[in-house]
Amino acid sequence: MTTQTPNSESCHNLPQHMKFRVILGRADDLKADVLFQMSVPTKAEADSPLEFEGFLTGPRSTRASTLPVQQNIRIHSQQVVDEGTEILGHAMLTEPAFWTPNVPMLYLVKCRITSSGKEVALLSQTTGLRRLGIRNHSLWLDGHRFVLRGVTSGNKKASAEQQPAAPEGDRTADVLDLPAEIFSKTNSPEIEIDENLETADQIGQPLIIRLHPKSQPSAIPSAICRLTSHPSVFLTVIPDTLLPEVPKFSAYKGTMLFATEMSAQKAPLELPNGIDLAIVRLAQTVPDSSWKIPPPYPVIAWQTGVPSQRQECDRLQALLANWRTAPKSPPSSWDWAGYLVGDATIHHKA
Repeated sequence: MTTQTPNSESCHNLPQHMKFRVILGRADDLKADVLFQMSVPTKAEADSPLEFEGFLTGPRSTRASTLPVQQNIRIHSQQVVDEGTEILGHAMLTEPAFWTPNVPMLYLVKCRITSSGKEVALLSQTTGLRRLGIRNHSLWLDGHRFVLRGVTSGNKKASAEQQPAAPEGDRTADVLDLPAEIFSKTNSPEIEIDENLETADQIGQPLIIRLHPKSQPSAIPSAICRLTSHPSVFLTVIPDTLLPEVPKFSAYKGTMLFATEMSAQKAPLELPNGIDLAIVRLAQTVPDSSWKIPPPYPVIAWQTGVPSQRQECDRLQALLANWRTAPKSPPSSWDWAGYLVGDATIHHKA
């Protein structure tokens, strides 16, 4: 299992409304190191250090109940960066509750920052601690192999009514198309997107976000930091136009995974630096025979031209299982990391 460890990268170059992210450090069933990175705009002439008080409380869930705790957040470090002050807070949770689709545990973070007795910033935000990583050719979530199954859904809202209970490890993901710029605006579309993501966090709805190919590179770090605050967002698909920029913002993603899209009618390509897995596009046909030599990274199959229905994922899985039994099949140790179905259409304009 892989988890994100603290690093020297920060979000201090983001727009002012993006100044907070949660970093899950070393974590196991008994304890978890949780860091809170905040970048607060301050005046250049300010000479007094910022004062900070905050706490983490929870967990709470729509599907389970447990005794809540409140843990103080203590300052780990404070430094002046550019035109702001960067604060790194730390809390140690014992017996942490991690977020999964079947038990979506959430914590509430509350912070207050003052300077010379005057309030500088207030923050209140929910977050989830998600142990998501890669082992061999598979995704692993909270210590178990997780086969992602998803459908394209355009802009539909997530709701508890739309998401009936599903078997363990089998909740269907939604694939959403978004321009990165939507996370740097203060208009109603941004608010609606945030509400949808928060609802997905609460009901345990896995999400895959496809960034628009015309998204501006300068907007990507803001978008990534916003998305990492939502444990429901498992994957962010980076378009080809932005792949050269990935090394500049991959440090912001925490345990969220980055994917790139490929054609199944061509031989597997080498993954760009900072990309974790590939999504290969099928159009009613099986992959090229070159895909029977497994690439050294996880691969999710996406069949377009079929209805966006959960049953189509099962049909795709069966189709690829039959393809695997044909002559010169891939080794039994390799299998697809997930299955997506539905048309791949960008619904938003950048």
